Amino acid sequence: MKKLIKKILNESAGISLEVREWSDIVYNEIMSTNNRDRIIIDGYDHYETYQKFGIDYLVIDFYDAITGYDPKKSGYDKDGYYVALLYIQPQIVDGQTNYDLKSALNHELKHAYQDFKRQSKGHTNLDNTKESKEFYTDDFIGLLNSRNLEGPIKTILKYYYYLSNLERDAYLENVYDQNPEYETTIREILDTNFDDFRSGPKSTTLDSNWEYVSKLDIPLLNKFNTPDEFIDYSENRLKREAEKVIKKINKLKYIHKK
Repeated sequence: MKKLIKKILNESAGISLEVREWSDIVYNEIMSTNNRDRIIIDGYDHYETYQKFGIDYLVIDFYDAITGYDPKKSGYDKDGYYVALLYIQPQIVDGQTNYDLKSALNHELKHAYQDFKRQSKGHTNLDNTKESKEFYTDDFIGLLNSRNLEGPIKTILKYYYYLSNLERDAYLENVYDQNPEYETTIREILDTNFDDFRSGPKSTTLDSNWEYVSKLDIPLLNKFNTPDEFIDYSENRLKREAEKVIKKINKLKYIHKK
């Protein structure tokens, strides 16, 4: 009974024990080898964890510029095995960045867990959620990763990313790891003066930024004819969502005494 209560509290506060068990397994596999090409982990070799979070094969590919979970290449294969694909930057493994490998794995495996829960119940993958269809497109991801384009519209879209249901749940794992960056970002969104995007110091590139970004495949933007309309709508929506996330973070800290 105590274990069940602990599990319920963990899940209610945004933490998944199954994710962290897999994270330990993946971390140990990565750190026990010099292989920086591809690692494949057989879930049956870790049967106790497999019974809770049934990945048949977990594949880790190493890329210099990518750390993430790939929902397009994860799921049930033609033989009915469940496969999850992660991309990991080798420089994280080798301690050449400020990222913490274990915490990064907790984050990305939370995405994998959410996807597994959907697909194992017969639903479509994460790419087909309402939120993903609204703005989480390839163009959206490409825009956020681009270092060549900045501006108020991109900044606001970054806020959507951090407050999305998909990323919120994964970032709560990092909050549990006592990484302060996510909470800092959410509080910055709450404190943002959106008038700066309309007519303040941040507005100098507004028109050109809107002209470029609004032509991308980001369906959310199709609802608005002008950047001001988009900013007005986003201010209300993002502030409301940021308040909800802060409440979740406070609940997590309270339950787990962080």
